[in-house]
Amino acid sequence: MEVGSEPTESNIVLAMQRVFYELQMSSEAVETNSLTRAFGWDKLDAFNQHDVQEFCRVLLDNLETKMKGTSEEKSIPNLFRGNMKSYIKCLDVDYESSRTESFYDVQLNVLGMESLERAFEAYTTSEILDDENKYDAGDYGLQRAEKGVKFVELPPVLHVQLMRFQYCGVEQKINERFTFPEKMNLATCSELGPMLTEDDCVYSLHAVLVHSGEFHGGHYVTYINVNLHESVLDDTVASKWCKFDDDVVSRTTTDDAIIFNFGGEKAMNTSAYMLVYVRDNAIDQVLAPIPDSQIPQSVSRTFEMERLHRNREKKKLEEEQLCMTIALVTPDMVASNHTFDLVDQSVIHDIIPHETVWKHMMTVELYQFVHDRLFEKSSLPKIDMFDSDEEAKQARNETLRRIKGNKFNFRLWRMTDVYSTDRTSAKLSSRLRPTDVIPCRSDKRLEQFLSSDFETLYVEFSNRKDQKLQDYDKTKDLLFFLKYYDTMTEKFTLIGHILVDMNRKFAFYRSTFCEMIGLSPDTELKYYIEHAPSFLEFIADPTRSSIGKIVDEQDGGIVIVEKAETSTEQKNSKAKMTELYLDVEMEFVQTFYNKRPDEVQFEPIIKRVCLDDKLTTVAESIGKHLNVDPKKILIWTRISANRFDPYFEDYSLQTCKLLMAKALHDPRLFKKYRVQYAIMPFDVEEITKLRTQSRLYWQLPSGNVEEITLFPPKEGLVSDLLAEAKRYYPFSEGGSGKLRLLQIGSSPLSNQRVYQIYAENTQIVEVDQRSMYKQVSFQALHCRIEEIPIDELDVSPGEFFCPVVHFDREPTKLFGVSFVIKIRNNELMTEVRDRLRRKLPDVSDADFAKYKFSLLSRDKLQLCRNIEFNDGEKVNLTDMANQTTGVPQVYIGIDHKSPNQHSNEATIRILN
Repeated sequence: MEVGSEPTESNIVLAMQRVFYELQMSSEAVETNSLTRAFGWDKLDAFNQHDVQEFCRVLLDNLETKMKGTSEEKSIPNLFRGNMKSYIKCLDVDYESSRTESFYDVQLNVLGMESLERAFEAYTTSEILDDENKYDAGDYGLQRAEKGVKFVELPPVLHVQLMRFQYCGVEQKINERFTFPEKMNLATCSELGPMLTEDDCVYSLHAVLVHSGEFHGGHYVTYINVNLHESVLDDTVASKWCKFDDDVVSRTTTDDAIIFNFGGEKAMNTSAYMLVYVRDNAIDQVLAPIPDSQIPQSVSRTFEMERLHRNREKKKLEEEQLCMTIALVTPDMVASNHTFDLVDQSVIHDIIPHETVWKHMMTVELYQFVHDRLFEKSSLPKIDMFDSDEEAKQARNETLRRIKGNKFNFRLWRMTDVYSTDRTSAKLSSRLRPTDVIPCRSDKRLEQFLSSDFETLYVEFSNRKDQKLQDYDKTKDLLFFLKYYDTMTEKFTLIGHILVDMNRKFAFYRSTFCEMIGLSPDTELKYYIEHAPSFLEFIADPTRSSIGKIVDEQDGGIVIVEKAETSTEQKNSKAKMTELYLDVEMEFVQTFYNKRPDEVQFEPIIKRVCLDDKLTTVAESIGKHLNVDPKKILIWTRISANRFDPYFEDYSLQTCKLLMAKALHDPRLFKKYRVQYAIMPFDVEEITKLRTQSRLYWQLPSGNVEEITLFPPKEGLVSDLLAEAKRYYPFSEGGSGKLRLLQIGSSPLSNQRVYQIYAENTQIVEVDQRSMYKQVSFQALHCRIEEIPIDELDVSPGEFFCPVVHFDREPTKLFGVSFVIKIRNNELMTEVRDRLRRKLPDVSDADFAKYKFSLLSRDKLQLCRNIEFNDGEKVNLTDMANQTTGVPQVYIGIDHKSPNQHSNEATIRILN
């Protein structure tokens, strides 16, 4: 079949051809991802469990539609379509009425049937129409007649669905024992003639689809007789059954495939669900092997190209797993950094070129690689590390021999953020420093020193090009970096790196530091150690403690020096670094507790904030920018690791550190924080002192139900709660403009149930509620606010509000949004029906006609009686309400299908 011009991703025909081509040509399990993608399914759809018979039907319909107008238009019907005749034949006169219908599968009852033969017999057994059920034969009048169905044409491939899933009061799977034969003759169920001979009725079992599990879910496996073609043509050839369980295919016995799937008490809910029979006289045509030579060249070429591409991608992935990515940080890069640490994370990830190297390479090869990249390109031949033939191995060994004796005037360090110190109890922000030297060896693999897929390396070379790199003795040397702080310009400059003796004092290196900076050798200096961006330590006496003791003998230390004569208490390295650390850019974004219909959101505000400032300062800054009273600015702060909530307490008691994304600020990672704020209609301090934070729901004019939070007075009434809601509610045009409060069930978004309408003079503390987060000022009300329909504003004597609920088959299975309807004593029930119809504007007339109505008891939602809405029938309010309390004793229940499926199997849709 031609694949058409559809895009490859959505081309179902091409995807089907691909699956069958791979099944024939591949020795591995065939993936079906391209097929499910062609269906228009995402990953979640593909993992949903679907009914196999429904899926088969939908797929065949889709293919048949795509074949229309092509040379293959009749392929699907010629394989799977049969015809059956429904007839009524008079017994005493020569008259018969019949209708022929096509079928693509036969659905047979399992309940009460012990075998497939018995089920087919029951399916085609006729019944006699007699006595009061006589058939109206037109001119012949009422006649005794025989009514039934017969097969008049049987397909080459017959799909039989066993109806094991039924609704028998409750949803259940029928796992009764039900036998089926390996050989079947349907002659007794058929009307033989020129279109259907007895030979056309003989079938052999080709496949058994088995379901294990319950009604709401389980697992499908398939058993296929892969040798059916040969075994039917040659009686001496035995059947060969295989079990297909996801991507596992295994040989199995005939008994395992057939007898063990009859079902029954001992079957552990495992039984055959669908059977595939092939007509014996069509087996040679349907199951004949297809030689490779008969596969169209265009098909073979397309899928072989895809296979080559997959193999290349697979090889690429395998190679990537043997590789790692490195970023090379050089002294000139760190010299451009004028703030914290050595190099900014954004520079490493966004600016520095990333190189790919082989994990198994020798470290000397890495040195040669870095030399070629940063210094001078060598004349050595390029070696493919993944080429495993003997010639490639020899070439690599020769290259190793040539570079083994090379002396490189640089040293490679692994940069890590592993650091700890006993010199402060405060938690330190992370840092990235050179910590482990990578030796230049021809007998050490790179993976012995670098373990991550991404590594940052520092390339240490001499500060002067004409100078030889100083030797490193790890027993006494430490790699240090020197920063200079100019108190006049208030700027940090990274001068360079130096190897220091961990047993020396900083005072010993004063003249060296001065020379590196360009100061007079006798310049008095002050020394600081930058342990991390959040911790700068002043070395009060540089002649006392050894360098190794100060930095816990760890490489990658940073010493900051400044001229002592210009350093003051206000102008020094530590003060400046603290100022830089606490100075943060923040983006303030307006949010809403409940947005008014006419309210327009302000543009985000970008401001620099000192983390030590109080939240009061932020509120005042936002208020001044927006010309809003700062007392009405509500700010969201960090409560836990990833949770931000509005802060209702005294802003003067907390600093801006509560606005950070993490408990510890890292200026190298967080360049800007995003903070939410809201403008309240009252002072924020009222929330804890005078108001109660109440979470409840409201129903919008569109019918959608949403959660809201309101702040009524602590000692307020329901009328105060409604007045607060009125600030924000989007009233419908031409509506009443008035609200009411309804008590609802505890799961309001999924299982709504209205209990009563609260009077406006009800105290809020008397409303059904539960405390939230153990806070007295925070409560959840089991309530819903809605606009009162105009015709329900007034309630006259003899009128009553009755709750209405939706349920699916069983009254306890509620769904949808419950509502109330006004009922008048002695009014016609047909008027109640019309009022219900107006309450459901989104329901079509055809669907509404299918709805069933009933009265349900209030306490246990039990069925009291069905409502027929008969002409002349009137409402008896006495039977529907408790006249003492006014609380309804019954609900009106609407029985109809839930939008949610009755099982875990969603409706199958093929979108392309």
